[in-house]
Amino acid sequence: VDRVWEVVIVGMGDIGHALARYNGFANRGFHINMVFDIDPEKIGQKVGEYEIFDMAVLPEKIKQNKIKIAMLTVPATTAQETAEMLIKAGIKAILNYAPISLTVPPGVRVQHIDPATHLQRMTYYLD
Repeated sequence: VDRVWEVVIVGMGDIGHALARYNGFANRGFHINMVFDIDPEKIGQKVGEYEIFDMAVLPEKIKQNKIKIAMLTVPATTAQETAEMLIKAGIKAILNYAPISLTVPPGVRVQHIDPATHLQRMTYYLD
């Protein structure tokens, strides 16, 4: 990591809030640039230093800021559709917290984070 990568968080539920408040990204070369949600009650609210933006402006904001990385923390029912929106806006890497496998075109990287699966792996080694 020889540069600072700008990142967006999409989905400002519990996981999105926790990620936005996490202080461990900056010293590893990642800067949370913006956060987004679709819920009218959340739009305009602040999470730490970040104002929650409406998903309607997501494509424009991502293109303007040339952001390539997104953390996706939306429900499984909207994850694929949201990922497609992100990709059309120029996102090339998605850290997916939604409990669903995403279908993406070649050239787009996805890493899936499923806490239940990781817990299951850990318990395999316990007595």
